[in-house]
Amino acid sequence: MRLEAVEARGVRVGLRTILTLAVCAAAASAAIAHFAIDVVGDFLLARDSYDHLRHGSRELVTGIAVVAAVVLAVRGLRVCCEIAASHRARLLRPVFGLHDAVVVFAGAALTGSAVVPGMEYLDGGLDGTPVHRLQDAFGGSISLGLAVTILCAAVVTAFVCAVARWLISHRDAVATIIETLLLLAAVPDGDGSYDLYAQRFTPRRKHAAHTLNLSKRAPPAISFA
Repeated sequence: MRLEAVEARGVRVGLRTILTLAVCAAAASAAIAHFAIDVVGDFLLARDSYDHLRHGSRELVTGIAVVAAVVLAVRGLRVCCEIAASHRARLLRPVFGLHDAVVVFAGAALTGSAVVPGMEYLDGGLDGTPVHRLQDAFGGSISLGLAVTILCAAVVTAFVCAVARWLISHRDAVATIIETLLLLAAVPDGDGSYDLYAQRFTPRRKHAAHTLNLSKRAPPAISFA
C-alpha cells in the first residue's frame, strides 16, 4: 500500500537538474534583461548609459544559456533511453512542483542581478570605456535595472518550468518513441535474418487436403495378419 502511494506521488527532481534549469533561466533572463534595459532606458531615463557601447557580452551569455539547454536536453534523452531499456513500471515518475519552480526563479533572479551589471562592466572594458558606477552598470538606474531583471527572470523561469513540466509529464511517450526507433534501428536490413515485421505481414500458404491425407500414418502391420 505504501509503495503504491509512493509511486502515485513520484519522486522529486534531482538537484543537478534544478541547478541546470536555474543556470539556463539565469543566463537567458540576464541576456534578455540587458537588452530590455537598453530599450526601456531610451524612453524612461534622461541618460541611458548602455548607449554608445558595443554589447558583445549578450552573445556570450546567450551562448551559456544555449549550452545549459543542450545539457538539459542530453540529460533528458539519457533518462528516456534508460527508461526505454528497462522496466518502466518500476521507475518512479519525477515531480516538478511549485517549490522547485520557486528555487529556479530565486536562483535566476539573484544570478541575473549579478550577471547584468557584470555584462556591462565587461562591455565597457572591451570597448575601452570602463564603467565605474553600479548605477551605470544597470543602465543609469539601479531600481529600473533590478525591476527589469527580476521581471525577465520571472518570465523566463515560467517558460523554462512549463517546458520542464511538459517533458516530465510526457516522459513515457518520449521513451516509447525512442524505444520504437531503437527497435527499428536494431532490425538488420537484407541479411536474411529473422524479421518479426516480415513474419507478421507475410501470407502463409494453407496446406492442401491431399497433402494432409498423404501425411496420415498407415495402420500397423499386425492388423493385416
